Amino acid sequence: MKKGKEMVRIRNILYILILMQFVLLMTATPIDAEGIIRVGSQGRSVIEVQTYLKQLKYLRQRPTGYYNRITAEAVKAFQLEHELKVDGIVGPETIMTFREAVQGKHQSFEYTVVSGETLADIAEKFNSSITAIMSENQLSANAVHIGQKLVIPSHTGNLMRIASRGHTGGIQTIPWSIVNQLWDEGEMATITDIATSKSFQVRRLYGYYHADVEPLSKADTETMLEIYGGKWSWDRRAIVICLHNFLIAASMNGMPHGRKSIIGNGFPGQFCVHFLGSRTHEGGMVDPDHLAMIKQAAACDLSCLQAQSRPHGDASALPTYSMRQ
Repeated sequence: MKKGKEMVRIRNILYILILMQFVLLMTATPIDAEGIIRVGSQGRSVIEVQTYLKQLKYLRQRPTGYYNRITAEAVKAFQLEHELKVDGIVGPETIMTFREAVQGKHQSFEYTVVSGETLADIAEKFNSSITAIMSENQLSANAVHIGQKLVIPSHTGNLMRIASRGHTGGIQTIPWSIVNQLWDEGEMATITDIATSKSFQVRRLYGYYHADVEPLSKADTETMLEIYGGKWSWDRRAIVICLHNFLIAASMNGMPHGRKSIIGNGFPGQFCVHFLGSRTHEGGMVDPDHLAMIKQAAACDLSCLQAQSRPHGDASALPTYSMRQ
């Protein structure tokens, strides 16, 4: 009797699974004749795209073969960082850029620094960027020495051009995928607010889609509160992050939330810092208000910030230490 009931239960489960698969097939949007992939598409081409996204750290989930909203938002972040049309739809240009990015990721090579070379010289020689080389080699500063061995990423696409924007010492728009590797958890940086030119120091706590950070001290918390007019707010503000001698266009909100790790700084939690291509934790979407502030910071005239953007006299004098959580 028990065996008969068990067989009926298994049969019913199989019927349900077959029905669910049928519903997916009927409701899924097929990939059209031009190879366009959008929300609702499914199949091998979707698995290819999701595999690229996971390899390039835009997507956490394993490939499923179904193009859902989370996949579309990851594609938008990739498109934004690579200066493609940001629509979450994968056409010929986006898929070609995916393939170039993944191919470049696996074509890095080792190089030995020779006498008189700087990191800028090496980046120019190999059509790379200082930030990409620092990220690949986990360097905390951009100084190199004779005989030092470096892994050179051989990307030649838009990302390297984007990562190299701006002149030496200028404000640069560096993609989140690179900043995320440059800025270690527990590492300090300096934030300068564009509108007020006020600066304060922070330490990165964690963050996958963007950086979750904390004011370093009580004085830093007080400066941040002054920037927000004495009241914490979710309002986005255009800022510049000074990190490893780079001035990076970014955006922050001013609302304490979540857990904290620094005792005695007077800040009840953490706050969010966004860069080009970073996304919200809820929904994994690019926030248009943060993006607008990042563009505003990138367009800022650096001369208006010189007086207060480097509280230690020079960006190179800013301490950059790593305290692993």
